[in-house]
Amino acid sequence: MMHAQSYANPPGYLCIFIGVFLSAISALVPHFEAAYTLMTRVFVAGMLPYLVFGISVPLMRGGLTTIVGLVIVVAHAWLVFNQRIIGNADYSDGLIYYLPVILALAVLPLVFIALKQSGIHR
Repeated sequence: MMHAQSYANPPGYLCIFIGVFLSAISALVPHFEAAYTLMTRVFVAGMLPYLVFGISVPLMRGGLTTIVGLVIVVAHAWLVFNQRIIGNADYSDGLIYYLPVILALAVLPLVFIALKQSGIHR
């Protein structure tokens, strides 16, 4: 008899939701003094670790995805705070692009573990 696999992982999905919010905060920058502009490259770069992490969230339940999600959120929140809030969205050092790519690469082993545990990757 086959059992239905549960895809419920609220902490993982919460980390993804917070990541979308952080990416939007970093990508919406002041345009002169009257409006804001969306920097799509910054938004896509910020979403990259959450897109990779999002592959493992429905496949794995438990503490490992929660811990990895929290590490990603804390690192991204630190980046957004330093670059967007303190640094006035200058982004001239490129860290707003590089750190999310490094985080996405760091999450790749979790994806392989999730695929192996779920039986999709053999």
